[in-house]
Amino acid sequence: MRDQQPIRTARRKARQKEREQNGVAVPACVLCIEEHHTALRNHDPLLTDPLCEMHHRVMHEQLRRAGVSLSFEPDPKKRIAQALRSAALYDRARADAMDRWAASLDKSEED
Repeated sequence: MRDQQPIRTARRKARQKEREQNGVAVPACVLCIEEHHTALRNHDPLLTDPLCEMHHRVMHEQLRRAGVSLSFEPDPKKRIAQALRSAALYDRARADAMDRWAASLDKSEED
């Protein structure tokens, strides 16, 4: 079957991709949600936030790149330092998302 309106389809897909990149796409279904241990499970097993599978993978990759250990640290001071680094990375990502949302609102007010 041929696309009857390819320009509209391309525009719709571009808008959809932009919304996903800006973090304002529709929420993931309950089957995609994972509990992300914000300070890492081995450092603080109680502090969690729900993330979709894709963003959960992204966060763990960022943790690895930042050198944050996902392993249990027996030294309490080092364990807390790892938990703080992990939480800071997560909070930085949240702050970036909020900034994108605000920019999206500013842009929609201009239109």
